[in-house]
This record gives sequence, structure tokens and C-alpha cells, in this order.
Amino acid sequence: MAERLVRGKKYKVEDFLERLINGELSELDSLNSGNESDETSDIDDSERDSGEVIMPEELEVAAECEIEERGSLVAEDQEEMSVTKKEEIKWRHRPFTPITDTFFENPPISERHPMRPYEYFKQYITDEMFNVMADNTNMYAMQNGTLGFKPTSPGEIKTLVGLHLAMGVMKMPRVSMYWEAGMDIGIFQNTMPRDRFFQLRSHLHLVNNLEKPAENTDVFFKVRPLYDAIHRRCLELPLEENLCIDEQMVPFRGNLSVKQYIKGKPHPWGVKIYFLCGKSGIAYDFLLHQGATMEISQQQRKQLGLGAGVVYHLSQRITEANHKLYFDNYFTTYNILELLTKRKIHAAGTARVSRFARPPLQSDKEMAKKPRGSYDEVISCDRKVGLVKWYDNRPVVMASNFVGVGRQDEVRRWDKKKAQFVMVSRPEVVKLYNEAMGGVDLLDQLVSLYRTEIRSKKWTLRMITHAFDLAVVNSWLEYRLDFKRANNPTKDILDLLHFKMNVAQCLVRVQKTVASKRGRPSMSPEPQNAPHRPPHRPVQDSRPLPEVQYDMVDHMPNYDEKKEATRCKMPDCTGKTHVFCDKCNIHLCFVPHRNCFKAAHRK
Repeated sequence: MAERLVRGKKYKVEDFLERLINGELSELDSLNSGNESDETSDIDDSERDSGEVIMPEELEVAAECEIEERGSLVAEDQEEMSVTKKEEIKWRHRPFTPITDTFFENPPISERHPMRPYEYFKQYITDEMFNVMADNTNMYAMQNGTLGFKPTSPGEIKTLVGLHLAMGVMKMPRVSMYWEAGMDIGIFQNTMPRDRFFQLRSHLHLVNNLEKPAENTDVFFKVRPLYDAIHRRCLELPLEENLCIDEQMVPFRGNLSVKQYIKGKPHPWGVKIYFLCGKSGIAYDFLLHQGATMEISQQQRKQLGLGAGVVYHLSQRITEANHKLYFDNYFTTYNILELLTKRKIHAAGTARVSRFARPPLQSDKEMAKKPRGSYDEVISCDRKVGLVKWYDNRPVVMASNFVGVGRQDEVRRWDKKKAQFVMVSRPEVVKLYNEAMGGVDLLDQLVSLYRTEIRSKKWTLRMITHAFDLAVVNSWLEYRLDFKRANNPTKDILDLLHFKMNVAQCLVRVQKTVASKRGRPSMSPEPQNAPHRPPHRPVQDSRPLPEVQYDMVDHMPNYDEKKEATRCKMPDCTGKTHVFCDKCNIHLCFVPHRNCFKAAHRK
């Protein structure tokens, strides 16, 4: 066993550490370094490789680590926000011991029957929110002194929102084109006049501007009620095991004090929102970025910084143990991993070495000389945080509080020099990160597929339309999950495009009367070779949405001018009729002994 010569006395390593920790030996500089070669000569190679014997040159670091480990037990009894100072963080080359107790018990699956798309959407945007929007829009028009403004209603605001959602699917280059005669888009032309649409959109408000508090510091005061409504629903959803935190950009290039520029994003200019999402893309919590006035406390901002403070704030949503949380290097610090460890939240993320108190990792040049798939690993002296530097195409540094290199696997990579695919070993922490980190990116991708494009200098309109797009996507993810749990066939699950159009049509038509065609006849002459059109356009039988069919509002019978009767669309009815519903746009029997018209509009 190795011994140490201190002040003329020999101590075994264990005795030396014990006396040093207890304060009996306080002067490390008095160690006699001249006899190191003699003292280590009795340690064979097997003991040195096994790690069971502490080498004398590592004695000082080992003593410091032992002191920190004992001190950490006392620190855990102090307040939760106590963190290790940067100058107190010490590292050593040791493999990180993975935490074995990472089992996560999934919450009980809800046995509720899958609902219709509009019912999911109403959980995020309730009818009360449309009442608030209508009241404040009327208030703003009155305060602004707009001449000829007819007071709006919650139903008309629903129509306005529904048309915007439909625009995200149809993607016309100009808004006015949706009302052009040649386009013949019935959901726009037969629902709301073009001028009324623009008038409502320019006056749309969620709050009364005169009720803004004098001490208000919320930049998003004007849209806060809408985002609070979505936020409340997100907080009700049960969390998945694998979670991630990342930012999302709301495209906007106008004037706004909190507008951000992030290089490399699809929309680099805009408003930043921090999201806590699951691997599936479902949003469970979010935080609007507004600099110093965000909901992060000053203590968190001072001790952790902005990025780690966002993680700590959003992680308050996580109450069960053994969740896995992932984030990128903007958020990763030693202290946030330390705090999450105390709450039994297993976290990992890419890391910037400059934030981790100079860990003794190999340099990029040293890693480049080694074969692809090589790695270097260090752990903190308290064994709570591990760093892994892995060389793939370039060096990547990962930080974690629950796993390190662990059980490696192999991934297929393209080798430019060999011009062929090769198998490269990959640490476990990299594998777990790659599998679960894409939740926020998936949510952002789904929002961008059918985003409501709007050209306006008003940031409020951009934030409002984004909120409705976000509510649609999150409700679709929730709807799809419920349908899969109910073991419904995949072909019966609506995709996002049809889900969004379903919600748009419900907002436009449910509980609404049939709008009469307005405007004067066109004065443009008919082309000479134009085909003769009948005085009444034949009715096209399309199945109505159940929400529209059973709303009991303005379902009036009408009579077509076809020569031949049309088959009744009531199930199990074989009759033919000329009667159709003016709102549902389907033919239904309406005769003395068979009233399918009445039966079709009642559940």
C-alpha cells in the first residue's frame, strides 16, 4: 500500500486522507515530493489500472474531492437554490456511474372516448375567450371613433378566426383573392364580406387598452389572455417520460422591443417562445421571452443565468420523479444539472466547455488524431455531473446527471475518405439525447406546415394567429394520441390538414345562420361562346360536419330545380327527393309519411 512522508512521518493513504479532512494536516505544500518515485515503486500495474489504489500524484485532488463529497451532504439540507460556485467545481478522469433507478411509471391512461376535432380545440380556446374578444373589439372601435362600425358578436369573431385558419391551408398569395369571383371559394364568399373581414381584423383586441396598469411590465399584455387560456390547458395534460426544452420563433419583422434574431433558424427574426414539450411534440408548458421582465425570479437569473433559469422555471411543471429532460448548449450549465439532480429529474444536453470550470477534457486537435467514435469522459468530484466528449464528424461535448458513456451502440456513418458507410461507436448519452430532443422542433414543424400567413405591422395580429395555430396543432396531437389508444384504425384518424379544416368549418358554421348572397350583379358581359348556365346551380351533396348538422340553427328546407330527384342522404332511406337543407347542403326526404329532414338534424 502506498505511503506518504509528511514532516518526517509516514502515513498510509487512508490515514493521510482522514487526518487531512479532519484538519490535523492542513499544509499540503509541506508534502515531500522528492520521494514520490520510491513510494510508488511497490504499486504494480494491475493495482494502478484497477483504480483501487490512489496514486500519490492524485492525492491532492482526491482529498479535495472527498472533502466536497462530505460537504455536499450538508448542502443538500440547505435551501434548494444553493448551487456550487464555479471555482469550487473539480473534475477527474473517471467513468460516470449511471443511475440505475430511472424507472418511470407512466400515468394511468385516460379511458375517455375520443372526441371530435372541434371539441379538442374548444379545450384550448373556450367560448368565453371569444366573448372577451368580441367585447374588447367593440370597445376599441368605440374608443377609436371608427365611423360605420357595426358591433360584432362572439359568433362573428369565431367566423373571423375560422377564415384565418382556412387561409393557412389554402395559401393564396393575396388575402383579397379569397373573395374573387373567379376563385369561387364558398367558405369565404358565402360567410363574410371582404370589407367586413378587414374591418374586424384591424380592430381585433383582447384587452381594453385603457385598463392597462400603470406599473405594467408585461410586453405581451395585449395578447396575454389568449396565451394564458392555452397555457391553462397545457398544464392539465399528463407528462410523458421523455421531455425537452427548446425555443420556437414566431415570424415577425416589424417593430417590437423584444424581437430576436437567431442565426440558422427558418425564420431568424421574430418573437422567441421557450417550450417544454414531450417526445411526441405535445406542448406541456411555455414561456414568452421578454428579457428582464420574464417570469423568472431575480435569484434564479443571478445564480443560474438566463438559459438555465428558463430550464429551472419550466421544470417546475415536472412533479414526478425519474422524468428525462433534454436541452441544448444554450441552456446547459453545471448548476442546472446540480439542481435537477436534487429533484430526481434526469437531465442531459450538449454543453459549452467554458461553462464547466475548465474540465480536463482532451482538446479538439487531440481528438482529431484518434479514430472516429473515440471519446473522453470526466466526472465532478461529487459524482453528480459527467462530461463526455465524443468525436464523430467533429467533437461534441455532452453533459448529464444520470448517464455517461454507458452502454455504447453503433451507428452508420458515411466516411468521405473511404467513400463508404462505416459503423461508429456511440455513447449512451448521445443516443438518448438524439432520440428525445426533437419534440419542440416537431411542434414547430407542424405549426409551420399550415401557418396562417399574415402581412401586418401589428405584432398583436401575428401573435394572435400564431396562438390559434398552436392550439390547433396541440389539440391535433392530443386527438391523435387518444385515437391510437382507442385502437382505432390509422386510416380513420384525420391528418393535420383535414383536422384544421374541420375546426375552421366548425368555427364558421356551427350555431350560425345561412348568409344570403350580397352585392350587386356583375356588369361584365358574358363571353359569346360561354356555355348556357341554368338559373339555379345544381346543389352538390356533401356530407356536413356533425357539429353543423346538429346545431339546430337555421336548417331550412329548399327545393332544387333538377329534372330528376336526388337520392335521400338519410341512412337506410331509399327514397328520392327534390328537397335539400339550405345549410347542410344535402338532400333529405320531406313527405307526409317519411320526414327524413327532421330526423337528420336530431341526434
